[in-house]
Amino acid sequence: MRKIKYFLLVTLLYIASVIAIGYIESQNPDGNIKDIGDAFWFAIVTLTTVGYGDLYPVTILGKIIGLVLILGSIGILGIIISEITNKINSYMEKKKNGFYGTDFKNHYIIIGYNDFALKVGKEIISTGHKIAFLTNAKDDLEKINTHFNHQNCFSLLAEYKDEEKYEKLNFKAAKSVFINFEEDADTLVFVLNAKKAYPNLEYVALCNNTELKGTFENAGVKYVVSPLEVTSKLVASYIFEPEVATYTEDLISSSKNKEDSDIQQYKILTNSFYHNKSFNTAFHELKDNYDAIAIGVVKDNKVYKNPSSDYILSINDYIILISNGASKKGLEDIFGIKEGK
Repeated sequence: MRKIKYFLLVTLLYIASVIAIGYIESQNPDGNIKDIGDAFWFAIVTLTTVGYGDLYPVTILGKIIGLVLILGSIGILGIIISEITNKINSYMEKKKNGFYGTDFKNHYIIIGYNDFALKVGKEIISTGHKIAFLTNAKDDLEKINTHFNHQNCFSLLAEYKDEEKYEKLNFKAAKSVFINFEEDADTLVFVLNAKKAYPNLEYVALCNNTELKGTFENAGVKYVVSPLEVTSKLVASYIFEPEVATYTEDLISSSKNKEDSDIQQYKILTNSFYHNKSFNTAFHELKDNYDAIAIGVVKDNKVYKNPSSDYILSINDYIILISNGASKKGLEDIFGIKEGK
């Protein structure tokens, strides 16, 4: 407010000086500043440091006021440049912090950032999907912007309890939300608050205490991930079935090149080739034409492993299959949608 008052005062004095020099110079028959319009032209040329030299004061008093205008121009120009610079810097900082929100749709939201979230984000982006991060740490924001580009990743700096900021992540248009906190209590609080505002969203949460899985599910978390359980199963497999464990680890990772294989799921749309086809027909068609192996179906969020051959595929079912990176483009074309939910 003080800066605005100072700017207004300087501006008023500047305008008064322009009017004064216009009046004084117009009274002199030898002067080339004939009226107020000429005076403002002289002032503008002086302010912008152009200095054409076509108009200038000739009287002593006019020159003194002209000197005031020149010095005042430096001050006003400095204020204007400073304000413009501050506005630009403020805009860029707000944009960097995600305060203007994102228009991402059908994206995945990750709440909380660490090395684990980084790996999850890279896996999602490698499948061609977009992600949005929410973090409360400035340093994490810098790391996110270093690892991901703005075309497929949006990041927001805000407090986790600030529910009004959730809209900037475009929660309503997201596919699912992954809550990645170190403390299970923080995860539970976030889920309860988010479910009130966005009850129809699918929530996936990290749970460090396996005894709380039931509590998380009752709170509305659809998929509860326990790192300890997953790790213990994989380690046990490495102990007595190392080759199977290696293959399993490869399958649960997104394919990075044409040779990599992974497990994918594709939704059956209205115009899908597989609509009203039997699982057996889909199995052979996928194997013969895309070198992909169908291993299951998801219907109404329930997984059917290796369903019967005469199972009829319906709209909104998902086919779960194994394929390599070379087949992904063809699979996306035939299903008319990218892998995943």
